[in-house]
Amino acid sequence: MKRTIVTLFAMILLLSFNGIAQFSQQLGQCNTATSTRIQCGYFEEGYQDGVGDAQGNRNNDYKRYRNKLDGSKYEASYQQGYDAGFSSIKPYQKWDSSQRNIYDDGFRDGDNDRKKNISRLAERYEGQYNRTYEAFYKQGYYDGFDNKARQYDTILGAVPTNNPTFPTNNPTFPTIPTVIGTVTGSLSWGGRVDDRVNIVIRGSESTTQIISGNSGMPNSQTMNGVLPRRPATISVNKNEGRGDAIVTQQPSKENNYTAIVQVVDSKRGADDYRLNIFWQSTAPVDEPYQSGRATWRGRVDITGNIIISGSEIQSQNISGNGTFTQSQNVSGYLARRPGSISVRKTDGRGNISIIQQPSSENDFIGIVQITDTEKGADDYEIEITW
Repeated sequence: MKRTIVTLFAMILLLSFNGIAQFSQQLGQCNTATSTRIQCGYFEEGYQDGVGDAQGNRNNDYKRYRNKLDGSKYEASYQQGYDAGFSSIKPYQKWDSSQRNIYDDGFRDGDNDRKKNISRLAERYEGQYNRTYEAFYKQGYYDGFDNKARQYDTILGAVPTNNPTFPTNNPTFPTIPTVIGTVTGSLSWGGRVDDRVNIVIRGSESTTQIISGNSGMPNSQTMNGVLPRRPATISVNKNEGRGDAIVTQQPSKENNYTAIVQVVDSKRGADDYRLNIFWQSTAPVDEPYQSGRATWRGRVDITGNIIISGSEIQSQNISGNGTFTQSQNVSGYLARRPGSISVRKTDGRGNISIIQQPSSENDFIGIVQITDTEKGADDYEIEITW
């Protein structure tokens, strides 16, 4: 009887130590009760490398740092730290077979578009996959187009059952600024965050994306300046809030000069945050000329603008009951330099005109205006070349 009680007590004690160890690893801390100082040193170094890889959007692979390991004696400790650090930025979530298959479909389409040297536009494949899994398709597409390794089992956000919409690294903004960007600038942001939120900045616009959790929309935000269409360095200061604020994307040509700051609140419940986000751009340098073509199809009532910026095309309603995009495609890149665009209408009853050519005064964008003065809306197709 005594032997049974002792055995049971030992099992409970072992399970308790294991639970503490797992909890400590989730917090990014080495469990000193079960690990030596050397093991904890390797754990902490692995943790920092895992965080760095996740922030750099690299795949989860601790083996790229094997040169840091002394043989294989402490590899397990380093790997535990690396996995804990990586998952603190990109939490783990097991995907089912449907999610993996949709991601793979997107990855193949993105990889093919990259090899064909056409624009980075996942929307061209809308209607060819189950919209319930849109987040997984688009993540696969962007990974494939950006020539990254496949990355399964990461949290992409909740998947609603009706009319799903998901945040991406290429959010749609209602307008594009038509004023020149400023060398320096800032965004003051305040809001209540539960779990994970992205603050996305492009031009004179900022949007807030709830990645996971139940809250995160701003209660205050003030922008001073315009994020320019040229490389800039983003930094963030957290003035209030218990979690972390991390710059996860610096503006570049590849992301159409879009910056992303992520707020991570891993504790239970929500907390109030106040951030100051700053940018400092480099000296303006004209990009090499690159010819290209954009095709836009949509429906216009009275007046709508079609805006070309870098590798993106957007529509803007000016007057009437709405300007709606049905499909769009960009092949090439409208460089950041003075240039000239031309336009041709292939369908539609109204008139088209170029109201802005790319210049330093509008941060090198082109704007085509469609005017439909007859009653009701009409379908249009236009081609823009440069």
